[in-house]
Order: sequence, then structure tokens, then C-alpha cells
Amino acid sequence: MTDSKRGYDEQNALLVSARLEKLRLENEKLRLELDGLQRGGGLSSLIPYLPLITVVVTIAGFAFGVYQYRAQQKANRNAQLEQSTRDREEREIQSRKDTETTQREFMKPLLQNQLAIYLQASAAAATISRSNDPVEKKKAINDFWRLYEGPLIMVESKEVSDAMVRFGNCLDYAEGCDDAEISKRAHALASRMQESLLRSWNTNPENFAADKFTYR
Repeated sequence: MTDSKRGYDEQNALLVSARLEKLRLENEKLRLELDGLQRGGGLSSLIPYLPLITVVVTIAGFAFGVYQYRAQQKANRNAQLEQSTRDREEREIQSRKDTETTQREFMKPLLQNQLAIYLQASAAAATISRSNDPVEKKKAINDFWRLYEGPLIMVESKEVSDAMVRFGNCLDYAEGCDDAEISKRAHALASRMQESLLRSWNTNPENFAADKFTYR
């Protein structure tokens, strides 16, 4: 038993004792008044029932004290239960916040790399689409395939991967693409990258991984 509960029980016991003493004094006063009335000839018929009345009044007072004590105990238990529920909910909320903070810190460098690699791949596609310098264009093609075969696999969404494949089909002549088609596919690639960045910026590691192809 805690000190606060022990003190509360002692206070209630003193309160009940004080009430009983008050009832005893009131009963004594009533008895004296009835004795006076008896000597004066009034209420003589109630005299035989005085002990019973005294017992009934005493029991009623004690029962009321017990009722108040139990009601207070119940109120205390309900208050403790409500506080316990609030504390548990606050712990759960804080735990979720801590988990989200940890996930954001984990995702930050990955998302920064995703942005950097997307920009490189989009720049390579734009150079291939528009450059008239054979040396610059050849370098861009090499950069595109380097990103395609390595760094992009770690960060690209499935839609970006599809757009990379479609653009790559123009470079390896899997499809016959004129300049207009190459330009169109370069634009589509940039749009898919933009969508991927916006979607992944506020995601968690599980959802980020679920949006990627797994190669075996």
C-alpha cells in the first residue's frame, strides 16, 4: 500500500469515527429530551423504542459513511484508469513519432542520391536528344548506359525504369526512333522522374523498396 493510499484510508476512518461520535451525542441529546418529555407526560409511548431508534440511526450513519468511502474509492480507481489510458496513448504517439523521425533520417541520404542520379540520367537523355556534337553525344550515351546498368537500379521507381527502357530502345536500335521520338521519350523520362521524386519524398523504407524492381 502506498503512503498516499494509507493516509487516505486513515482520514476516512477518522471521518467515519467522528460521524459516529456525532450520532452518539445527538442520540444522547434526544434521549435527554425524551426523558424530559416523559417527566412532563409527553411521548411516553416512544420510550420502549428508544434503543431500537438509536441502533437504526447509528447503523444508518455508519452505512452512509461506508457508502461515501466506497464511492470515493471507485472514483479514485476510475481516475487512475483514465490516467493510465492517457499515459499509454501518449507513449504510443511518442513511439510513432520516434519511428517516423528515425525513418526520415534513414531515408534522407537515399532520397538525396535519388535526386542526384535522376538529374544525371535526365541530363544525359536531353543531351542525346538535342546535341549536335558527336563527342558530347557519345559521352551522354555512355553516361546513360552507366546509370541504367548501375546507380539507377538502387533508386528508380518502376515507372522510371519503364521510361529508361523505352528511351534505351531508341539508342540500341531495338525500335526505330527518329529525333522527334527520342525527344518525346526524353521528356516522358523526366516527367516520370519528377513523379517518382514527389511520391518517394515522404515515404517510408518499406514503401520505397516496394516500388522498385528486384533483379535476380
